[in-house]
Amino acid sequence: MTMYEFIRDGSGLLGDPPEDNMTNYSPTILYIDDESDQRMFLAALLEYRGYGVRTARGALDALELIVTERFDAVIVDYELPDMTGAQLAQEIRALEPSARIILFSGRPHLPAGELTYVDAHIVKGSLLDDVFETIRGLLELPAVH
Repeated sequence: MTMYEFIRDGSGLLGDPPEDNMTNYSPTILYIDDESDQRMFLAALLEYRGYGVRTARGALDALELIVTERFDAVIVDYELPDMTGAQLAQEIRALEPSARIILFSGRPHLPAGELTYVDAHIVKGSLLDDVFETIRGLLELPAVH
């Protein structure tokens, strides 16, 4: 089931709750998306999985947070009202070089130049498990069983 299918019909499973391996350390994720339903949904799922989550609806809001807080990973929607996700990734990389940046896009293929400052590109509509595995892999966290 994709994120959008889950949102549309309200069914699906949240997955297993986090195990003790994330109890002592809770990575913090910044999720930037101008679509409020999508932003709230994925933020809730990430929190359920044991991550600390902050959200922003646009690039300027996100940059304000990045200046004042530290994030282990940043999930950026490609289509933002004030700049593209690729442009925002470049700005984030300048401010927080160690952050892992994931670009969400409705496009399965983006020009290589659009991916220069991102660590992973996930196509919107991908399986939730793929999203969680990508985050876990980028943060080098142990797999949840």
